[in-house]
Amino acid sequence: MASANKQQKRATRAKAKAKQNRSQRAAAPVELDPNDDRIDFESVDLTELFKEMLDAAKISQQAMCTAFLEHPLLALVLQQEGEETATDFIIGALLEYRQWSTEADEASALAWIESPAFQADYVAASAAIADQNQQN
Repeated sequence: MASANKQQKRATRAKAKAKQNRSQRAAAPVELDPNDDRIDFESVDLTELFKEMLDAAKISQQAMCTAFLEHPLLALVLQQEGEETATDFIIGALLEYRQWSTEADEASALAWIESPAFQADYVAASAAIADQNQQN
């Protein structure tokens, strides 16, 4: 797991990126190259993912993390954008989920992501998925 300082830097970067993405979505849509088959992740509607996460959260926070990590969109982000951008996307999506699901402000959403309980559940969900993938 990354150091606390590195996590803080990632979270700060993701927070800024999420804010930038929200302001870009409010602006006029940009014309995309019709020959580019890559997904524009900044304009992706995450509502369905958030609904799945909210349903899983009724079971446990770890189940919510598992639903998030198993979503095919994350694999696509990692494949198309690379690890660092995928990390930014993950943190930004989690911030947006928390704000969407609890109407929390950005600071409290970030505090939730950085909380030891969330970190433990996220790591446990990630390890369980890795174990499951290794067995298959």
